[in-house]
Amino acid sequence: MKRFYLTLILLCSSAVTLPAQAAMDNMGGTKNMAGAQAVKAQIFMGHGKINSINPTGTVNVAMGPVKALDWPKMSMNFLILDKAMLASLKIGEHVNFDFSKDTAGGYVITRISPAK
Repeated sequence: MKRFYLTLILLCSSAVTLPAQAAMDNMGGTKNMAGAQAVKAQIFMGHGKINSINPTGTVNVAMGPVKALDWPKMSMNFLILDKAMLASLKIGEHVNFDFSKDTAGGYVITRISPAK
C-alpha cells in the first residue's frame, strides 16, 4: 500500500513540475529553431543501506557501484524529491532507489523502496 501511495505522489508531483519547468524554459529562450524539444532527465538506479535521515530532506546512503556513472561503492548524501518519502524510511534499511542529477549539480532521489 505504501508503494501505491509513493507512486501516486511521484506521479502527481511530476504532473505539476514538468509543465512549470517547460514554461520557465520557454521564457528563458531555450527553444531551438526547429521547435521545443523535451529534455528528459537521465535516471540512474541505486541499491544500498540508509545510514542517516535528515528531516530537512536528505538521506545518506551506503550504496553499491553505479556502472552508468562509473562510480565505485560509496556513502553519499542525496536530496529527496518529496519529503513525504522520508516517513517510510528507516536507518539501517536496505533500499532500491532511482535518482537523477539536479540543476545545482547534486543528485536527487526520485523513487525509493525497501529492497526485497
